[in-house]
Amino acid sequence: MINKSIIIFFLLVFNGFNSWCQFTSPNTSKYPFIETKKNGLNIYGTKDWNKFFKKLDNQYSKGNDKINILHFGGSHIQADIWSNRMRTNFQHSSPYCSSGRGFIFPFRLIKSNGSPVIMSSHNGRWKGYRNSVNHHHGPFGLMGARADLIDSVSNINIWNKKPLSKYDSFNSIDVFFKDSSNNYEIKIIVDSSIKIDCKRDKGHIKFQLSRLVDSLTIQILRKKDIPSNFSFFGLLLDNNNNGISYHSIGVNGASVKSYLRCVDFEQQLALIQPDLVIFSIGINDAYEEDFSKESFYKNYDTLIQKIKLINPNTAILLTTNNDSYYKKKYPNTRALEVREKMFELAKNKDLALWDMFQVMGGLNSIKDWQKNKLAKKDLIHLTYDGYNLIGDLLFEAFMKSYINYIEDSG
Repeated sequence: MINKSIIIFFLLVFNGFNSWCQFTSPNTSKYPFIETKKNGLNIYGTKDWNKFFKKLDNQYSKGNDKINILHFGGSHIQADIWSNRMRTNFQHSSPYCSSGRGFIFPFRLIKSNGSPVIMSSHNGRWKGYRNSVNHHHGPFGLMGARADLIDSVSNINIWNKKPLSKYDSFNSIDVFFKDSSNNYEIKIIVDSSIKIDCKRDKGHIKFQLSRLVDSLTIQILRKKDIPSNFSFFGLLLDNNNNGISYHSIGVNGASVKSYLRCVDFEQQLALIQPDLVIFSIGINDAYEEDFSKESFYKNYDTLIQKIKLINPNTAILLTTNNDSYYKKKYPNTRALEVREKMFELAKNKDLALWDMFQVMGGLNSIKDWQKNKLAKKDLIHLTYDGYNLIGDLLFEAFMKSYINYIEDSG
């Protein structure tokens, strides 16, 4: 059998690419429990997906499109290892990809774990809220996390840990916020030689810089000593270039209904206009005491409608839960119920599905992943290597479907 990476390589060359764009399939030979032969996307809605693949192919071959991919999830995505692996694979799959990082939230601001790639520090006191915590009141935006400023001033420093490429830099910054009394000034602090243009709307301020940077400071300053509140919902980093931006949207503990609490979800999503949305939500739903298959389906359907309201042509991919254990003792068989409803939803709503549960080996396979240092001892989360492997497997499945589209299109 011809190596899959060679097939991908020649297809990319055929489209005008060079060897820089080669993607090598993950080596799973030492993990016989992984079902590599079942690694593919189940696409039930070819209309939206063909539009997406056409746009992707145009970007790959000509470089004149901007593509936005959003990946939603819980702690699997907040850690930004799985999603960053996908981001890196997509960015390295095209010589024309120089678009920006996308939507971020500096989780260290609310004393939580954040991306290993985008770093942050701050001064001033903040109080954090998450859509996944029932007693944390709203409002919430697209990200599902919020930080409320306690002090009168704070500086938030953002930087790339290892800026290596064009997509690590940005000259466009959108800050999402709520200012209860229009009493806070928001500034961007960069090199004094850089010109800054600014346009402020309700709940959103856009800064345009005269040149690219890979770090900045956001300063929030209370102007008057009057009763007022400032809430921070995240920021969007871009460079106005064509390419593929991969936005990581994840909050520890988030379930499907957690994102239904985000009242500013559609407003902030509209600024991104997603071409593809990947939903990796469901692991936390399966651990809820009152879990109901019917409610799970209904909530997911509502969330999908929110996406379609912003862009009716958005391609949507569901990923089934990873195998996991309850209290490290018992297999969480609700993963099978979640999987059943995800397949039903994908078929009924013309979506696509990647069966991660099956690919990783099915029920009890998390034990094999843990023995091979691909999963943590809690038998729920993966290790750094495990998340990277999942990212490579999903990207491989994605590329298989893209290649099928190219072949079918002649």
